[in-house]
This record gives sequence, C-alpha cells and structure tokens, in this order.
Amino acid sequence: MADERFLAQLWAVIESRKAAESGGESYTRKLLADPPKIRRKIAEEAYEVNEAHQALMGGKDSQDHLAHEAADLLYHLFVLLASADVTPSSVYAILERRHAHAIAAQRGGGAGASKTP
Repeated sequence: MADERFLAQLWAVIESRKAAESGGESYTRKLLADPPKIRRKIAEEAYEVNEAHQALMGGKDSQDHLAHEAADLLYHLFVLLASADVTPSSVYAILERRHAHAIAAQRGGGAGASKTP
C-alpha cells in the first residue's frame, strides 16, 4: 500500500532530474526550466482539485478522480518547491510548528494560532 514515504521518493526523483546534466528531457526538467509554466500548472491543478471535490460532494464524481487530481497538484507543487530550493522538510517543519501552536492555544498556553491545519 502506498503511503507518505512515497513523497520522499518522489522528491528524490525531482531533485535528481534537477541535478542531471544530461539524460534527456523529462517533463520535470522542462517544468524546472520554465518557472512561469510551473506556476500556471499549480493554478490549473488546484482548480481541477476544487472542481473534482465539488463534483464529488454533489454526488457527480468519484473519490478516485479527486485523488488523481490531488496527485497532480502534489507533484507540481514539489516541482515548484524544487525550482526555488525549498525542501519538503522545511514545509513540514512549518506545519509542525503551527500544529504545536494550535495545541498550545487549545490548552490555553499559546497566543493566536493562525493558519492552523
């Protein structure tokens, strides 16, 4: 069964494509060479996730379709992060800090936990 460990493998592949001096033109390398295209793809994929979710909630689509669209968004987000030398670990660390602040705020020990996951 697939789980979050695959995200580390996906990141490694994206980083290897970024570092490769040769080896053909992969889709990932083409995206990395064109940051505006990555940003457009992020917007497009986010829209498609939204549409799939809306259709699913309306009983007109499947969970599988939403999962496919979410996978596309995650892949393109990872490519965008790689293009800016931002690692998933740095994103995870921010999420972890926000979560800790939210837990502290719920217990009355923290101030203003904004952007709580």
